[in-house]
Amino acid sequence: MKKNILLFLFAFLTCVSVNAQLVINEVLYDPSNIALEGDANGDGLYDQTKDEFIEFVNTGSSPLNMSGYQIWDDTIIGSLVYVFPIGTIIQPQSALVIFGGGTPIGFFGGATVLADTGLSGLSLANTGEIIVIKNELGNTILTFNSDVLSNNPNESYTRNPDLTGSFVQHNSINTRKFSPGTKVDGTSFVALVTKLVTFKLDLNKFNGTFDSVFVVGNFNQQCNNCNPMLDVNKDGLYEVSIPVLKDTLEYVFKLKLGSNFLQEQFLTVGACTQLSGSIITRYLILKGDSILKSACFESCSSCTNNLSLKGVTDFITPIQGVSGKSIFVVADTLIPNLSIYGLGIANNGGGTNGQEYRFPEISVSKGSQILVVRDSAALAAYMSSCWSNFNIVLVDTVGVINHNGNDAVELFKVGEVVETFGDINQNGTGQPWEYTGSWAFKNGQGTWIFGGLNCTDSSATILNSKCIFPICTLIKVTAIEVTSEGNASTISQNGGTLQMIANVFPETAEIREVSWSVNDEDIAIITSDGLLKALSNGTVIVTATAIDTAGVKGTKSITITGQTTGLNQPPNASLKCYPNPVLDILHIQSNQAVSNYNVYSIHGKLIQSGKIESNQVDLKALQTGLYLLDVKINEEWIRYKIIKSNIAQ
Repeated sequence: MKKNILLFLFAFLTCVSVNAQLVINEVLYDPSNIALEGDANGDGLYDQTKDEFIEFVNTGSSPLNMSGYQIWDDTIIGSLVYVFPIGTIIQPQSALVIFGGGTPIGFFGGATVLADTGLSGLSLANTGEIIVIKNELGNTILTFNSDVLSNNPNESYTRNPDLTGSFVQHNSINTRKFSPGTKVDGTSFVALVTKLVTFKLDLNKFNGTFDSVFVVGNFNQQCNNCNPMLDVNKDGLYEVSIPVLKDTLEYVFKLKLGSNFLQEQFLTVGACTQLSGSIITRYLILKGDSILKSACFESCSSCTNNLSLKGVTDFITPIQGVSGKSIFVVADTLIPNLSIYGLGIANNGGGTNGQEYRFPEISVSKGSQILVVRDSAALAAYMSSCWSNFNIVLVDTVGVINHNGNDAVELFKVGEVVETFGDINQNGTGQPWEYTGSWAFKNGQGTWIFGGLNCTDSSATILNSKCIFPICTLIKVTAIEVTSEGNASTISQNGGTLQMIANVFPETAEIREVSWSVNDEDIAIITSDGLLKALSNGTVIVTATAIDTAGVKGTKSITITGQTTGLNQPPNASLKCYPNPVLDILHIQSNQAVSNYNVYSIHGKLIQSGKIESNQVDLKALQTGLYLLDVKINEEWIRYKIIKSNIAQ
């Protein structure tokens, strides 16, 4: 239950000096207790006492020293509730906000921000009291009577216009419930300074189509086409730097396709957003020039990182030099474009040098083990039989891979650090993470382990060194048992599915993922996570193959019955489809009523669907290839295999 809390309405002002005048511009005595609507101090928590505040403004032309100033609750026999600490100064035309408590988080328009650390905060009551502000000598300079506006408003009272107007409820001016440290419109009391803001949008995870990208907000009058974002280095990260005058930014990213705009849609208020009018926008308080961290479309977070550091080597090979230096990374999932990632070396604890090496523009599959080296021939000879464990070897011709065993390594995604090995600001010599003449390796539990300093000295290959590299002793899969949900061995439902399961042995195998396949995709298809879908009657052999280079397989036979639309059945006598192969228009001939059609890829993905008009189906939008066509005749679906051609038949 909310307590009745504060405040003051009619303000009796007393000038402190000719050049320094203190004004109370806004007060919050009754914060809303609906979710975080009342979180005025920005600490992410609602607290009736701690979110109360008083906003003071120095309207004079000289600084005002408020050291020792006091807030008194005059209705409780002159109770002292707060003393301003020594050194509290309000600059000319600037604001000071005192909160009831908590740890205020935010810029608050550049105002000086304080918080009462006592248990009862400012103890602001809603009715029947007079709040007194006294200077350091104990002289009363401001007096406030809270009775007139004691109607539990769930928001602040603020002067309108600022500094000179009468107190009104904040929501009567705009949709916000308070504006501590700023004017009622969110702008600063102090003269605004232009700030250069760099916006970044990572669209590597966006599956749609677009021509151009824009950032739109309160800093450019909501102009759709004013600030285009560019992907200069073609890594999927769109950027633009804009000079802005605002302290508080409300903005969204928009994608343009032709003449249409797709705007970000946020369903709930999150860590980077707030409700602005009737929509939820991104929200940011600026402290100065800012380079913002990249964000995914419609997300407060950066896009998921799918590449991980796995190892760093400083081997002493027989030919020495840079031949034993490499960086080992692993793809945690399919990465269509590896070039969005890069590497950097922090030499001798000198801090980051930024991204120095960029991966090539190639696609890598899940689990791919990728090694970046300086001398592939020398390192291949030194790694001996272990060399074949790497799926991809990339040769650095620029000279970035020149680290010593005391240098930290950074992994970048779209130019931003996503993972670091070691300490970039510290020379690693003598540190727990030093790997001189040795290696560092991140095990399956995500913990970095080390071979021991100089353990590769005088060794012809890594296999006869004192510290065999862990990938050489990788525990691989030795057997796979393929079962299914409910241990079923049949599918009898038309178009039915069955979840296949791969039991991998031994249990200590480090890479336990498998790839799925079937021996006849006319009978059934299977997804990458093992979901088998029936297409036609028959028997199909399902195979699970280990992806850890061991090549171990497991199989299970599944019998499929009850499929009325299978490809192995003869075409329905009452239905003909021609021409096949087809260039654009497929003709449907039937002595019965046909209504709808579906076109699937050979792997079962729905590509196109609709109603059959004039016994024709327009397929010109399809790419050349093999497809499955389902035609609904009366209440029965008939399936045909069709070929889309780019040559008229």
